[in-house]
Order: sequence, then C-alpha cells, then structure tokens
Amino acid sequence: MIASIRFILLFFASVSLLSCTGTSQMSTANGGPTAESLSHSGSFQIRAYTSMPDAPEYADATIYYPINTVAPIGGVVVAPGFTERQRHINWWGSFLATHGYAVLILDSNDVRESPEVRALALMAGVRTLREENQRRDSPLFSKLDTTKTAIMGHSMGGGGVLLAANAYSNELSAAIPLTPWQPDGNFGDITVPTLIIAGEVDSIAPVADHAWPHYQSLATETQRAFLELKDGDHFIANSAAQTTHPLVGRYALAWLKLQMDGDERYRQFFSGKLQRADSRMLSRYELED
Repeated sequence: MIASIRFILLFFASVSLLSCTGTSQMSTANGGPTAESLSHSGSFQIRAYTSMPDAPEYADATIYYPINTVAPIGGVVVAPGFTERQRHINWWGSFLATHGYAVLILDSNDVRESPEVRALALMAGVRTLREENQRRDSPLFSKLDTTKTAIMGHSMGGGGVLLAANAYSNELSAAIPLTPWQPDGNFGDITVPTLIIAGEVDSIAPVADHAWPHYQSLATETQRAFLELKDGDHFIANSAAQTTHPLVGRYALAWLKLQMDGDERYRQFFSGKLQRADSRMLSRYELED
C-alpha cells in the first residue's frame, strides 16, 4: 500500500543558492569546505515525502532530498532510539539533504524494539532508498547512486547500525552510530568506515560500557574514528540538542563526504589544525585511518 503523497518544501532563507555540480560542493567563499560551512545548513533547497511503498521491517518513514543537485546523489538511512519517533532525530534529514544527500528517517514498528530488530529496519530502509531510484513515480527516480549508502542511528538505533554494519558491510559505504546502546557487542566483522559519536556523561548508554568497547572491537584495518563530546549526554545528536548540532553535524557530514563520496578535501576535519581546534569540546578523540 502506498501512502498519500505529502511534499514539504523547506526553504533556508539564510543560505544563498549556488550553481552546484555534485554532492561535494559547499557554499564557501573560496569554493572549499570549511568548519563553518559544515556546521550549518548547506546550499540546497530540499523537499520531503512519505509516498514510498511500505516495508514490513519498519513503520512510517520520510525521505528528505535536495532539489537542485546534479544526479546521482548518495543516500543515508537513520533510525531512532528506544521509545523515540522520527521527530526526535529528523533534523538529520533536513541537515544532510541541504548538503546533497537523500535521507530516509524511519519509525520502528514498536518503539521498544531491540537493536537487532532495528538493524533489520535499517537495511530495509537501504533497500527502500535503492528501489526509489527505480520507481518511476518516485521523486528520486534515476537520481540516486545506489552504490553509495550509509546508515546512522541513535541509542538502540546506533546499536542497530553496528549490528547491521557487522552483518552487511558489503552493502554499505559508511556507518555512524550516535551514542549507541548495545551490550556485549563485538564488531570485528565491520569493514565499512565507522564513526562512533559518544557523550562523556551519557548515563543511559555509559561510554565505558557501550561506545568505547564498540570502537575497540572494530578491526584495526577498518577505517574508524571515535568522537566523545565533553560533558555530552545521551541526546547530543537528537533534534532538540541544538547546541551540539554544529559539532556532531560537522563530523558526521565530513565522514560521509570523505568515506562515502571519496572527497579528500574532508580529511582535514579529522586530522591537523582543523581537528585540533575542536579539542576543547572533546573529552576523547581517536582516529584509525
């Protein structure tokens, strides 16, 4: 069953639209990415719709996408955490879409679902995005690069990201667990580049029991990074946590641009003076690249 079509046109008045040649272009004075350009909405106008075919692995979903890019573009699927809905994480949809990605934000069938079930929902979302590229009635028909797909998720959704990447790395381009909750996880089979974002004072998924052991379990040959926000709690990546959006948004976006799009201009955000400039806001930072 296909839901009724709802288009949402979102305008970002503070951003001037530029002539764009692909997903890596940023609206900056010198034509290259800067910390400022990655920390806020990008140059693309976006729309959103809910008219994709249903998938049994998840409930409702919304796809956000840019309308003035040059195809093909990459895709990202994002899952919420325990008891959460799309609204708790949907800022990622609009933020990443303004920077040139198609983003599917999903609702779990049951807000209490385990990370294992959320992993299946994430991979179903990946299939949905790829099928939108083939569906003639889709706004994304023939506009996606189906070889470039990343997954993200908060809390139990982040645990789902790790589990999905551990089982399906060959189908993914990047993985970004956000304050992940997943006890006793060993993710040595993950080969896809993985960025784990954690909060120093997370009391729901304490870093020492979740995010840090997750990171340490990744194979040393896997491209990986660990970002722990100083005084950050469990909700640093959620829609309401606007004060942390510039930092977590910048690193997640740079990871996608570097690892999924292969744009080497974004490597500077993970090493060198641009990364060192963030040191006062981080309680721990690790990079294996």
